[in-house]
Formats: sequence, C-alpha cells, structure tokens
Amino acid sequence: MANVNAPSSSGRQMPGQQRGAPAQAAPSSAPSVSGFRVQAKRVRTVQDLTAHFSELAFLEMSNDKDALVALNVESRDIQKNPYLFSIIYFRPGSIEVMYTCLPTMSPKKRRIDVLRHFLNLLTIAEDCYSIDMKQIYQLLESAVTDMNEYVTADYDKLFSLYDNLKTEYTALQKKVKEMTDATSSLSKENYELKSKNDELSLKLKGLETFSDSVLALKIQEWLGEHKGEINIADFSKVYNVPESRVEQMLNKLVTEGYIETKG
Repeated sequence: MANVNAPSSSGRQMPGQQRGAPAQAAPSSAPSVSGFRVQAKRVRTVQDLTAHFSELAFLEMSNDKDALVALNVESRDIQKNPYLFSIIYFRPGSIEVMYTCLPTMSPKKRRIDVLRHFLNLLTIAEDCYSIDMKQIYQLLESAVTDMNEYVTADYDKLFSLYDNLKTEYTALQKKVKEMTDATSSLSKENYELKSKNDELSLKLKGLETFSDSVLALKIQEWLGEHKGEINIADFSKVYNVPESRVEQMLNKLVTEGYIETKG
C-alpha cells in the first residue's frame, strides 16, 4: 500500500507563531489544522522548484533547510496573521501539506479545495519529483468519496427543505381555496342582502310617502285634534312630508270645500 499520512505538527512553526512563545489555548473561533503526506523523491534542486513557482504571485516561498516551503494565504486575522492558509513542504523524500479549516467550513470540502491546490502545484513541478501514482490515486479516491458525501449531504438538506416547502405550499393552496370559496359565498350573501335592502328601502319609502287621499285625511285629523288650526312646519316634521306638498293639499281641500279658512 502507498504511504499517505497526515504529517505531525510537533516542532513546526506555523505562520504568525513566535518561536519560544508559550502555548495558549485556542479560542473556539480558531481554525483547526489538518494535513497529509505523500512519499516522493525529489530529482531536482530547491532552486529548480523555486523557478517553477516564481510566476505564481499568490505563493509566499522560503527555504527550510533542504525543503522549499510554499505558503498560500487565503485570509488573515485582524493582526494580519495568516488565518485561512495552506503550507506545502517540498522535501527531498516527501511532500507534506498542512492547512487550516475554519469552524464554519465543511472539513471535507476544505480538504478537497486544498487537494486541488496541491495537485495544481504538483503539475507545475512534475519534472522535479518521482512519485508513485498509487498515492495520488488514493488521494483522488478519498476526495471523490468526500465529495460524494458532501454533495449527498447537501442534496439531502435541499430535498428536506424542498419537502417542507412543498408541504407548506400544499397547505397554503388549501387555505387559499377555502378563502376563495368563503369570499365567493360572502359575495353571494352580500349581493342577496343588498337586493333585499334595496327592496325594503323601496317599501319603506312607499310607506313614508302618503297618497293624496291619506294626506288629506291626516290633515283633517290634525285639524280636528288642534281646534281647526294647523302649523305646516310641525305637521311636515311629524309626518315627514314636504311643507310645499302640505300647502298644496291644504289649498286643494279649501278649494273643494272640505275645510274652510278663518276670516
């Protein structure tokens, strides 16, 4: 089997760490550190590697004894120290990769991103190392497995969200139908009530409006109850009849001899 291991970080200085500084407990927001190692034989010099990577502006390179250190800083903290980054140690007999992963990131997706970066650099420096490709295949197989689990997890999450939204949508559709039916029923009832109200209004208006014969009788009753006198304004107010019509009826009753005016 090929030897693909995670490198030990003991004795190794991380970016932003001061030598001799006492170890402190990492805060809960601090990134975690992970990595892997590939056994490989370097067949070119460190200078050759440096020349291969010289055109990559994002890489920060330095020498660590007989190794080339390639640092890729993706983000820094408020003190400008590397926060999200990866380091690749190009040694004579191996290539070691270390990287950080933020608490908010998926470790599997982060590993896939770092592996892609590593393979890109390995492609550029292909003539500088002799590598058993079984190790690369193992890394790729592991990445595909992680990717499948990552994508499957996202799919399950999306499907669950879709299923919940579909259930809510169905419930809302049912409520909309019920409200539409209720609105239609209320509209029908409102129309019927309005028609009935109009009919009653016409009847009431008819009851409130006296015919000439009824008005003449009412005037005669009023005169009988008020000693032959009539106050047109009071009569009009009591019976809700326009004063002009009362005057017209009074004149008609006098003209036809039903009542007499006092001299």
